Amino acid sequence: MNGISVRSVTKTFRVYNEQYQTLKERALHFGKIPFHEFNAVSDVSFEAKPGSMVGILGHNGSGKSTLLKCIAGTLTPNHGKIVAHGRMAALLELGAGFHPELTGRENLYLAGSILGLRRHEIQSKFDEIVDFAELEEFIDNQMKHYSSGMFTRLGFALIANIEPEILLLDEVLAVGDEAFQNKCLDQIRSFREEGVTILFVTHSVDLAASLCDELVVLDHGKVVASGDPTESAATYRRHLYAGDKTAVSANEASTEQISFPKVSLLIDGAPATVIRPGDTVTLQVETNLDHDLKDAVIAYAIREAGGELVNSSNTRILDVPGPKKSGPSTYSFTFEGLPLLNGHYSIDIGAHSLDGQRQYAQLNEAAHFTMVGPSHESGISWLPVKGSVS
Repeated sequence: MNGISVRSVTKTFRVYNEQYQTLKERALHFGKIPFHEFNAVSDVSFEAKPGSMVGILGHNGSGKSTLLKCIAGTLTPNHGKIVAHGRMAALLELGAGFHPELTGRENLYLAGSILGLRRHEIQSKFDEIVDFAELEEFIDNQMKHYSSGMFTRLGFALIANIEPEILLLDEVLAVGDEAFQNKCLDQIRSFREEGVTILFVTHSVDLAASLCDELVVLDHGKVVASGDPTESAATYRRHLYAGDKTAVSANEASTEQISFPKVSLLIDGAPATVIRPGDTVTLQVETNLDHDLKDAVIAYAIREAGGELVNSSNTRILDVPGPKKSGPSTYSFTFEGLPLLNGHYSIDIGAHSLDGQRQYAQLNEAAHFTMVGPSHESGISWLPVKGSVS
């Protein structure tokens, strides 16, 4: 059975305090150059069960890529043990395994052989790889003339066609156009259905939370959370915005009168942060009143990435009774489709009096989601439009 076990892994690097430039300086100070050590990865442990998808989150410099390289075998940990069962393929960085002076065709054979494929195996899959990458007319050009997106497309296309049992992906969706990113996402979902074990490093917390079975959150090389995607994503945001007092986690937000213990987006009852325009989505808001209130209204506001309001409503407008008695309640706002264009959106949750004069609670960015659809239009709203000429 394919799977990965990471046990107490530590990777230490030396940082030299002086940089001697001449050969004489280096000879005089040989073996005496002052340095200090730091742990890029410190005592990290987790397991990726066979067929699972584990996301690795963390700010820049948190040790994500170093950890993935240790698992891939391109770096050797100073302490700890990594056990992997199954045929492993890794796309750890842009253009890894490709030589810029060679053509795309030559690089496929070179990179394929590094991954353990025989020439006839590459030959049999060659057309599928090139077709997936959409590089038919450029495959015989030197790769030094390729754009960064073309590098990534060819690298991912190769990985997608070698039938791995374990797949390591480091920011593979960070470059490339939106259409190819969606194509990669579909392939990742296909891998999951086939039982491939996947480790996935990304900066998109919403994407990771929606795709992965578990999340591992790193901060300065140490694990600060692991397990449930929703809870781990909330921990990641707390660490990411630790110095920003305006960014509050849903699990931490409270006021003297009303608190919101949990805010979720659900599709068919399951948490979701990647949404397609036709999905039926329920925004579920758990509230808790410290004491009785006669006129509380629960409201939401959907905003696009720049903060502009997309849509808002509340329990009064929707003819739903607001919370009155102290204690917990759960409010659901169900959308029969979200006709929005591709992009990242956030949802604010609030509570105010019926006349709007008193604010009982306000929680900004209580939830986040990413729209993924077929449209290539500009703006915010998706409209079912057809073109014609006569």
